[in-house]
Amino acid sequence: MRAARRFVGGILPVPLALACAAPVPESVPGAVPEWTLQRRLVIGSPDHPIYGLSGVGSVLVDEDRVYVLLPLEGVIRVFSREGQFVRDLGGGRGEGPGEMTRPTTLGWRGPRTIWVGDMILQRFTFFDVATGEAETIPYRSYAPDAHGTTRFEPVVVLADLRVAAAPLPPDAAPARRSSAELPMVVLDDAGRMRDTLALVSVPVSTEITAGLPEDGVLHVSHPLEEGDIWQFASDGSGTVLVEGRSWTGTGIPEFGVTKVDADGDTLFRRRIVYEPHPVPDGYYRDEINRLLDYGVVVDRREFVGAMLEFYERTRYFPPVTSVRLGSDGTTWLVGVDRDGERDWLVLDASGASIGRFRLPSTSRVSYANRHEAWIVERDALDIPYVVRYEILP
Repeated sequence: MRAARRFVGGILPVPLALACAAPVPESVPGAVPEWTLQRRLVIGSPDHPIYGLSGVGSVLVDEDRVYVLLPLEGVIRVFSREGQFVRDLGGGRGEGPGEMTRPTTLGWRGPRTIWVGDMILQRFTFFDVATGEAETIPYRSYAPDAHGTTRFEPVVVLADLRVAAAPLPPDAAPARRSSAELPMVVLDDAGRMRDTLALVSVPVSTEITAGLPEDGVLHVSHPLEEGDIWQFASDGSGTVLVEGRSWTGTGIPEFGVTKVDADGDTLFRRRIVYEPHPVPDGYYRDEINRLLDYGVVVDRREFVGAMLEFYERTRYFPPVTSVRLGSDGTTWLVGVDRDGERDWLVLDASGASIGRFRLPSTSRVSYANRHEAWIVERDALDIPYVVRYEILP
């Protein structure tokens, strides 16, 4: 088994005012270019039975087609690159061959086969994009590690058909620590761990007893989770990991980005300086009031004091909230919501910053490369659309 690797700095979420800043120590000369995104195509409709999208999961794109996962319908809806409906892959919601119950992940197995991961059915289904034929392979969700303590959830089919699995959050920690360092692993078809790709920081909940009835325990997660963020390439060729810890108020505000291949070998490591944004007054009070609505607190003052002590250890928003991998080796990082918008920073295959732009917070980049981005947008009625943008310059 490959020894677990320790990455530079850990891994956290960050607001993207960082786009103008230079990585440390590998600096990028000059300011990061501001990209312009020009809308070229919209797929979707508020009421059409085919073009109306009930909800959009992952999106894949090849030279000819656009593949849109619709979890509520249990199908992959296929469109041409010009936006014309082609066909559906999958038999809809259900447990039979080619059917899906809770599809959550989507990726490539070679150039002509798409796989879908289903958490409820605990299986991967492979679809031939030309014929629509489906093959199903079951997996075990909760495979223990060598110590029998960590549970893993398979998340992606690697290029050689191995399965990469991410660690699930452990049970609540009595000590008030916000994360635990656990391995990301490779499993065989029996759910046994065969390799370690990386060590990642996973958020854990904390046991709160103050202000509760005798023997009462409340498991609470921090609203600004301090676990690492990761995303696998859609073809299973590797993953990018981003540090998830917020700035403490001292030292250089920076976070680390590390990319590894499917064997766990490091492709690049970068540290990026960013502009930290403080958590506003009253932010945690809103979270505490939400917990008070459960009606289990017997001593309000004691409970609020314990919760503030736990929450206010984090006084700045994390630097990055999500990450996407481009089909050309690029890495796309998104920051926190600021006045209804989020900053995006794009790194090239070596980890150097090459572009930045802003999007509404309700929009997400689902598939992209240096020249185009397929973005899932929502209108005022929360209806989703898949939109293709050309990236300029």
